[in-house]
Amino acid sequence: MKAWLFPFCNRGFKTTLKMFADYKVEGQENIPPTGPVIFVCNHLSNLDPAIIAAASTRSPRFLAKKELFKFPLFAFLLKSYGAHPLDRGGADVRAIRWAASHLKKENASLALFPEGTRQRDGAGMRRGNAGVAQLAIITGAPIIPMSITGSEPLQNVLKVLAPRARLRIKVGPMFTIAREGDKRPGRETLQAAADEIMVRIARLLPETYRGYYREMMEAPMVHTVDSSVSSSTEAISA
Repeated sequence: MKAWLFPFCNRGFKTTLKMFADYKVEGQENIPPTGPVIFVCNHLSNLDPAIIAAASTRSPRFLAKKELFKFPLFAFLLKSYGAHPLDRGGADVRAIRWAASHLKKENASLALFPEGTRQRDGAGMRRGNAGVAQLAIITGAPIIPMSITGSEPLQNVLKVLAPRARLRIKVGPMFTIAREGDKRPGRETLQAAADEIMVRIARLLPETYRGYYREMMEAPMVHTVDSSVSSSTEAISA
């Protein structure tokens, strides 16, 4: 389904952000104007997808938990906005295929929250799911890490009309995950790559938001960085 509703919602939300929120974005120059990209971000509230879209300078599609698609009208609106259902109970092959197919389109972008659910009670980041690394390897699409702070008060989706919050969004440097040889990466390799992706998000966050990744900030990366790529895009191997 074409995301015909997205431009209207995105334009309207940018307007209410200017009116009601203390809203600042840092690092937008790291987002390329063309080419496929995967945005990855920590997850604090139900409005995070809209916040990422407003800050990204692109028109991303989304994967959202399948429970949100239970009611036909809400499912229609979500799909019209650009969302696709995701089964968080295991490896959702259908959702991964949809995302991979979307990223083959010219200048496509996809926004993911690798934690799989919102952070609760100020505990900070949860461990990221391996699926984000798998998708990046399958598609070869560059990854752009982003971070959100301050969206915790915006749990009710109706707050899109008056998003009163102090929002800080940071956009980090783009990088890619390179597949080593023809061998299919195992679960441990994919999880290690996902952890590296999450560390890159954590580095954009204050320490109190880092959660599971608080102690990993200074640890050496498990995967090697390919220094042969340009300075604007790094590559980690999986």
